Amino acid sequence: MSNKTQNNASGTTAQSTQTFEDFLRQTSSNWNTETANMDSKDLGIVQDNLYHEALAYKKCQVYSQYLTDPQLKGLASNAAEHHKQHFNAMMQYLNCH
Repeated sequence: MSNKTQNNASGTTAQSTQTFEDFLRQTSSNWNTETANMDSKDLGIVQDNLYHEALAYKKCQVYSQYLTDPQLKGLASNAAEHHKQHFNAMMQYLNCH
């Protein structure tokens, strides 16, 4: 996923959410039709969890770009990777079932 930075009206740098929104849209459209066997409540819970993992990934990724301390930068990067792995594991489970 590419990162884009933009200057907002106050002159500070902010991350573009276009890539993140595309990421969410793409993953929700990739759901296998076999997930139709899940009831809608369960599917909604999984969708919420996917959204929260994707959001946590994006936040940690942004934090890692803004932090200057190498240890904190590494911690945020590792946390981002951790959330990305959770997201991918849930998607893989949905696509297999």
